[in-house]
Amino acid sequence: MHFARGFFILFPMSEGRKKEILSCAGLLFVTVNWGLSFVFIKSSLDVMPPLYMLGIRFTVGGLLLAVFFWRKLAGAGRTCFIQGSIIGVTLYIAEVFQTYGCKYTTAGKNAFLTTIYVILVPFMHYIFNKVRPRFRYIIAAVIGFWGIGLISLTGSFTIEMGDTLTLICGIFYALQIIVIARYAVRSDTIVLVIWEFIVTGLLSLASAPFASGPMTSAMFTRGSVISLVFLIIFPTIFGYGLQVVCQKYAPPAPASIIMGMEAVFAVIASYIFLHEVMTARMVTGCLMMILAMLLVEIDITGYFYPDAYLDSAYMIDYRKLYSEGIRGIIFDIDNTLVMHGYPPDDRAVDLLRRLDEMGFAILFLSNNKEERVRTFRDGSVPSAFYIYKASKPASAGYKNAMKIMGTNRESTIIIGDQLFTDIWGAKRCGIRNILVKPIHKKEEIQIILKRLLERIVLSSYVRSKMAEEESSSKKS
Repeated sequence: MHFARGFFILFPMSEGRKKEILSCAGLLFVTVNWGLSFVFIKSSLDVMPPLYMLGIRFTVGGLLLAVFFWRKLAGAGRTCFIQGSIIGVTLYIAEVFQTYGCKYTTAGKNAFLTTIYVILVPFMHYIFNKVRPRFRYIIAAVIGFWGIGLISLTGSFTIEMGDTLTLICGIFYALQIIVIARYAVRSDTIVLVIWEFIVTGLLSLASAPFASGPMTSAMFTRGSVISLVFLIIFPTIFGYGLQVVCQKYAPPAPASIIMGMEAVFAVIASYIFLHEVMTARMVTGCLMMILAMLLVEIDITGYFYPDAYLDSAYMIDYRKLYSEGIRGIIFDIDNTLVMHGYPPDDRAVDLLRRLDEMGFAILFLSNNKEERVRTFRDGSVPSAFYIYKASKPASAGYKNAMKIMGTNRESTIIIGDQLFTDIWGAKRCGIRNILVKPIHKKEEIQIILKRLLERIVLSSYVRSKMAEEESSSKKS
């Protein structure tokens, strides 16, 4: 606490921001505990059957939480008990498959394959709640399952039993998340967690004798007891309990990413404490699963969104831009003002000369050769500036353009037809930008390939704008 107080004195910030930082730090602590738990589970399974370990772990954890939060538990109704029990059943099934999976595979592989739930949740959300998954979720699923193949498939293209059990576990973890999301809206989350733990623990203890015979004193060795104590206190009470508290203040995207990193800590712990070996192929698969999780939780496409997207450069209200303080306009040429390779036509000349008369500084920023850019300038507005071979989206051309025009980021705008050159370069420099639709489909092959990726981003952009408009209409 003294360190945190000193940190916030050195870097003053709002109370909300402080809670967010502390919550993310708490989730990181939770994630480390979950990562280490795979090592302790693997160690304890040598002497204690999986169901007994689960039963003791969750029953004791639930009872300890009940002692601390008995007032909340006493005030909870029958509905909360039923909902907590349903969550407990799904957790029980997931934990059983994960624990038995860990028994028949490595702790590192078990941890990474469990995180398949991060990829599955959006699709299960569609099945149960009819919310269509976004395109990037589909891409993430392909990458994720490819990663699973690299981690799990043997040389004969078969999946070992432990890996199969772990993948089934991931499906039920995803189902658990969906169920919690549905119930936690109206119920006390702490009470749900308590009933979840108790139901999971009692189901495990009830089924243990059928799977492993009666409980014996031989199961409680020094090592298994130490493992149980760690599993009860850290990944169970502090893990699931602190997760609920921290997620109240931590934004969903970083929170999910932090929690998904439990697999990374599990692999590191398995390497250090269990001396497990990770092949180059398995490491590649793990990295692909991390990438898939990031694609699910972070809207990477949003980084490329234009400030505005219009049909044509000739439909822009330039007088409004001038009233808003814009004094310099950077234009792309090909497919923005004219067809690719064409000289300035009457429409382009008329627009550019009107802008010149209004007092705008005009600069043509192109990746083309000097002759192409210079002749276009000379045939339209000779007083305009130009930069050729600008290497867009490199920032140097944009910065040089502002220097030549005598403008800054606030008084400059760029208009272009390519998302990954014109717009991305502008966003990197903090310049206002407008994306326009290309004038003609005739383009060079490298541009056509980029257009395929642009469609993905623009599809996401259009959906996000529609969602914003729908949200605004509901508020009004």
